[in-house]
Amino acid sequence: MKRLIIFVLFSLSSSLVYSSTYDCRVTRKIGPENIVSDSELMKWKFSIKIYDITKPELERCSFVPSQNKVTCDRYTVDRVETDKFVGIKKFYYFTGQFDVQLYPDMRFVENNGRGGISYGSCVKL
Repeated sequence: MKRLIIFVLFSLSSSLVYSSTYDCRVTRKIGPENIVSDSELMKWKFSIKIYDITKPELERCSFVPSQNKVTCDRYTVDRVETDKFVGIKKFYYFTGQFDVQLYPDMRFVENNGRGGISYGSCVKL
């Protein structure tokens, strides 16, 4: 019994070491027909959160005027790929047809799958 408890505690602590969360602020957003202005970016507070955990998740966040706060939609990632040459980590969500790419220098690119691209920089939480 004692060995089982030690094993469970070790397993939990080691899984936390490898999990990371990133808060990514959008600094540029380009749509199929327009570029979002800096004032609109500040107003809408677009951001992405990346939960690089055992079952990775993504959150897409923005300001909702009717609620007067930033709200987020959370998605379970379908696939994660890491480029072995450059180290870019790619998080794919197939149903929503979008992906987020996290670069080693903490920059990110979100391809929303409908012609829009957002990018900016991330901070590890």
